[in-house]
Amino acid sequence: MKIMIVDDSKVISKRLEELLVDIDGIEVAGIAEDGLQAVTDFTNTNPDLVILDLMIPKMNGLDVLKKIRRQNAEVTIIILTNYNQSYFRDLCTILGADYFLDKSAEFDKVYQICFNIVNPNSDQSTDYLRLNDKKDVNNG
Repeated sequence: MKIMIVDDSKVISKRLEELLVDIDGIEVAGIAEDGLQAVTDFTNTNPDLVILDLMIPKMNGLDVLKKIRRQNAEVTIIILTNYNQSYFRDLCTILGADYFLDKSAEFDKVYQICFNIVNPNSDQSTDYLRLNDKKDVNNG
């Protein structure tokens, strides 16, 4: 599975890359530091999964989410942000994000979600609901 990381923090991108390379079957196909680069790299690399921060330069993550979702309805999108207010969670749900994680409190869940996607029948698999699987995103 090819993954693209979109975050303007090189520290966060490197940490994510180091976290995910330990999962068999995962390849980090690209790292983008801004929204324009993200859209271009997405088109060029055609990843299966995108980890996307909301507050990035040149084009915010919400606009990147819209463009990516228009290009590929099947790609899995994980929003990983410090802007964890319900307003952003709800908007990301509407725009087609699959997961919404608080960068400060849920960073390590990225590993488990990616592991689950690559190894759906594993004993280590933990079920994290996709945003659209929730009945009420305000209470979930």
